[in-house]
Amino acid sequence: MPRACEIGHREQPRSVNSVKIPFLPSRPDEPVPSGLFIAQTLWLVAGVLFLGFGGFLIYEQTDGVSVQFGAIALAIFFAAAGCACGVLGYRLFTGQRAARANLTWLGVITAVPLLMRFGRYSLLAAIIMFCVALMWLPSSNHYFKIVSPKPPKRRRR
Repeated sequence: MPRACEIGHREQPRSVNSVKIPFLPSRPDEPVPSGLFIAQTLWLVAGVLFLGFGGFLIYEQTDGVSVQFGAIALAIFFAAAGCACGVLGYRLFTGQRAARANLTWLGVITAVPLLMRFGRYSLLAAIIMFCVALMWLPSSNHYFKIVSPKPPKRRRR
């Protein structure tokens, strides 16, 4: 009787250790479209802005007596979003297709509420939405098809 992982399309079971991704991958040799390069750079800038807004929020709310819980929660959210933008922005520089999808979701989840608020964070939200649009241009799609192609779909028998 074959095991569950042997039924279907695989001859040998796959494990997590069989997929090797280097710790610091190099940038692909393929020339990057200008729109995607702008998006890559702006994602790193957005990460720094998130961290800066979070730090400024804590600085602004501390009056020596107490700090409000909402300010701490928002600062933690900004710190997490800034770190995620930095890490995923670096992965986007290395040409990983998954980073583009992750940054798209991060951008939609963080930018839409910030944009609806129309406060001091709306500039950051506009930058993020601009980056999301630049990552999905036809030239960017062509670049990712070359650099990080999808695995072929396997036919069921």
